[in-house]
Amino acid sequence: MIHSKISEEFNKDDMRALIESDLKKDLHMHTRYSDGELTPQELIDMRAAEGYELLAITDHDGIGGSVAGAPYAESLGLQFIYGIEFDSEDVLGKDLHILGYGVDPHDEEFMDTLIYVTEERRNRNEKFRDCLNKRGYGITPEEIWNVNNGRYVGKPTFATVMVQKGIVKDVKEAFDTIFREPDLKAIKKVTLPTQKVVEVIHNAGGLAVLAHPMEQRRSNESFEEFRPRLYELMDRMREYGIDGLECFHPSASPEQSELFVAYAKEHGLMITRGSDFHSKENRNYEIFHRP
Repeated sequence: MIHSKISEEFNKDDMRALIESDLKKDLHMHTRYSDGELTPQELIDMRAAEGYELLAITDHDGIGGSVAGAPYAESLGLQFIYGIEFDSEDVLGKDLHILGYGVDPHDEEFMDTLIYVTEERRNRNEKFRDCLNKRGYGITPEEIWNVNNGRYVGKPTFATVMVQKGIVKDVKEAFDTIFREPDLKAIKKVTLPTQKVVEVIHNAGGLAVLAHPMEQRRSNESFEEFRPRLYELMDRMREYGIDGLECFHPSASPEQSELFVAYAKEHGLMITRGSDFHSKENRNYEIFHRP
């Protein structure tokens, strides 16, 4: 059975019930259609072998991974939801990520938005490559394309090519050193306002969820210092009509997840969970768990 998108036959209440069901689920995963390591089929196979029953692929600013994965998940008898993760920004937080579930991938406004975001990313990537090549790295468009057949290009793509060329030993080194240089840091990505992203998801028939709230915590901020800002952020998201919170995510400790669940229940928000899978190399989320 597959409930990829919300429709007259499977409405938002049905989708919410499915998302909050007791099925073993992962509703936040990335594939090679954005910055993930695996193809949709490889990722679904991995989760199926682990006993998962409900999946959503949520590639950054694109629906291709979901479209490719849906029929394969159905062939394995899994429940599957079309998903996406939009980057956005607001006065209360930069790089706010909004998950969209059950969107209609053919909705005109939704598709126009993806085209706009893709074009802006392409312009930024050209500037980024030019800036790197002024240092003599000689990164070609073909090398970028070969990382994932050009489906998604961002900083991780450039870092991967730099590893392949022997410029850095791993992706982390690229981010920790070269990408921190002022001229490269000055090349900013263009993101949509958070309120607009929620509106686009809703107009495409979907449910909008604030992803990994703990990742809005600053590196020098204690949790008690972050708490008032966190509640202000969640309150603002409710004003924008957000449907849910990603309460269970690796960036949240068990205690922090309980806080999100309590907030969601108090305000009638959907409770979601996801691994934020990108690759089999675990990211360091413990930095968000500190007191």
